[in-house]
Amino acid sequence: CRCSFLEIYNEQITDLLDPRQKNLQVREDIKTGVYVENLTEECVSTMTAVIPLLRKGLSNTRTGSTSINAESSRSHSVFTCVVESHCKSLSDGLSSFKTSRINLVDLAGSERQKLTGAAGERLKEAGNINRSLSQLGNLINILAEISQ
Repeated sequence: CRCSFLEIYNEQITDLLDPRQKNLQVREDIKTGVYVENLTEECVSTMTAVIPLLRKGLSNTRTGSTSINAESSRSHSVFTCVVESHCKSLSDGLSSFKTSRINLVDLAGSERQKLTGAAGERLKEAGNINRSLSQLGNLINILAEISQ
């Protein structure tokens, strides 16, 4: 299993397992699909090994206080585990390779700017949070329409 943890803050992607890696770029590969360039992937073989990665990443997320929330998440984060399995059939000797991807997503909360009294950097954060949540909502609506 390969695990990665990223944060989207003010439209910038940071590697939460190596926070020195900032402003990472989203790329697309014909064979492997969409990925984040230079994002750290840690190999783990047990669930117990995943927990320290989660803790490490969570300790690097950006939080801040607003007038209505003492500790408010100011970013979106995505923890991804890619599980690969290789199976060989005993009957015909053929092998198959399966890949599964699990994404755990934590979205920053949307707060009304009038209630929070946000100004300066907090106001910029709030604008980016609200804009990205709105874009996600639009994407979900489009996907729902396509599936009908």
